[in-house]
Amino acid sequence: MIDERKIEFLISPGKFFPANLRRGSLLANSSFIAATSEYLAILSESQYWPREYLDKVQVARFQKLAQNITKRSPFWADHFKKNGVSPYTASLSDISRLPILRRQTLLELGTDIHVAPEPEDHPIFRRSSSGTTGIKFQHVYSEKEMIIGHLLQITFRHPVFENISFAELFSRKPFVVLGTPGFRYVYEKDFFYKSFPLIKSENLADREIRKEIYKSIHEAAPAVLVGFGSLIAKLAEFALEDRVELPLLAIRTSSEPISIPDRNIIKQAFGVPVINMLSGNGIGGVGFECPLNDNKFHVHSENIILEIAGDSGELMPDGKEGELVATSLSYTINPIIHYAHNDSGLIIPEACPCGRTLPLFEFNGRRGYDVILPSGKRIRMMHLHKTFSGTALGNMSKQLQIIQNRPDNLRILIVPKRPFTGAEEIGIRSAFANLFGNEKINIEIQYSSTILPGRGNKPCLFIPLSEFEARKLK
Repeated sequence: MIDERKIEFLISPGKFFPANLRRGSLLANSSFIAATSEYLAILSESQYWPREYLDKVQVARFQKLAQNITKRSPFWADHFKKNGVSPYTASLSDISRLPILRRQTLLELGTDIHVAPEPEDHPIFRRSSSGTTGIKFQHVYSEKEMIIGHLLQITFRHPVFENISFAELFSRKPFVVLGTPGFRYVYEKDFFYKSFPLIKSENLADREIRKEIYKSIHEAAPAVLVGFGSLIAKLAEFALEDRVELPLLAIRTSSEPISIPDRNIIKQAFGVPVINMLSGNGIGGVGFECPLNDNKFHVHSENIILEIAGDSGELMPDGKEGELVATSLSYTINPIIHYAHNDSGLIIPEACPCGRTLPLFEFNGRRGYDVILPSGKRIRMMHLHKTFSGTALGNMSKQLQIIQNRPDNLRILIVPKRPFTGAEEIGIRSAFANLFGNEKINIEIQYSSTILPGRGNKPCLFIPLSEFEARKLK
């Protein structure tokens, strides 16, 4: 029998934390640390609970959230009523009866979807999305809910933190950060010891800059190195050359996919776990990559309800690919309910060999981020990733970017570690030709000294034809 206090903690975590939680006041905060330690210990257990207990938590949290926002928001009261969902008796299957909300819909609704804050919700935090999809909108949070729902539930419940002392970890700022990860607005006041927001891959060739990064890691030890995967991989190459040993607890990559060669060199250089998580704008974290099952993710079930929808919005069965649709159980002021994540994937019906009962899912990349061949056939960006990882393109590039600028042409921009040989270029073209089958598509290879970031100033490995045309790129 599972302790009822643990179940109640997962249903109503805010009851167990100090009422005045806010960013900038978390380090050495004994009340916060005590609640955090208990909460994360429960999450460490609940990931192995029988599924019926996790379902119980989800139903209770959804009903509680739905009742709260129905009382405080005309929009949400009408939304549930006209779709036949009762906040008092709603089941998990009722969520799929609600219409799927998309970015454009939320933008059109504007502040109508926001719930009027009550005194206990303050302080309130507002921010705009990064706009990497081309659509920006504002998110509004209670800082307390954001700290519990985003920072603790999503980041520090990762398995790498299960056997550490949070009293010790939160006695200092342990994060050293390369670039501008999207979650910085939650973390930087409390956990960023040193940030290098403007750093680019080519800057790491400067030994003095590397020495400053190394020094920061030693001062924050044991540190969590956070940043764009390409920057951390580049630093790993230099760390091997510099023969440095760094006191790291973990690596957390963000904002871009990480290739197999990059992952391998990071592990070789630093010898610590690489934390790979899937997050969504406004949702926070959806899940974390299983430490024992590469490229398979566990859903944060205590915090997120994940569904897969087909092209017409129909719910897809387990094992069938579609669009990830998420419902967050954490945020009241800006509810995210049955929200299209704009990513593709599938729920894996099999149990994970790691023993966790959290649902297992596969993430297959952003929707629409495909190469569209002249015949209309689509090749997923994930397949591109796997293809070039085994060629000189993946192994001998400092940076690269693949752009589809016409239906019959791919432009590959490369910042090479050294000039490519003719044989290596032939190998790249051959690998892509094999991927595309009998389709005739030109592979245009260009060398450059630098590659500009994409939307939101984030690294951009692939620019699909639709984005190339929408942004009027050349």
